[in-house]
Amino acid sequence: MKLYEVTDAIKMWIRTVQEMYRSEINVEFLTEHKGYLRYIIESANYLAELVVEPEGFHPHRFVWFEALDKRKDSLQKPYFYFDEKNSSIENIIENLSKGISYMIEEIC
Repeated sequence: MKLYEVTDAIKMWIRTVQEMYRSEINVEFLTEHKGYLRYIIESANYLAELVVEPEGFHPHRFVWFEALDKRKDSLQKPYFYFDEKNSSIENIIENLSKGISYMIEEIC
């Protein structure tokens, strides 16, 4: 799996998610370059960051997703996802979708 395949798949996925959940989340496109993507995703109770970047000295291969509870009173566990060398694009998209579900389940 190549970085450009991952970035292309995630660009399509994020636009689909943005359209499907437009009343529940807001997606801010911070950076969309050929080899680097960075998005901020916000729901009523969560703030998330999605980063896609070249392999390097970090705990993930290409993809890092982190959703944190922004409420002060009843904090929930954060949702983290880091891809690995053997992760497929399907696996990455599945785990990112779980993160979005985690972010919106509190308001559904």
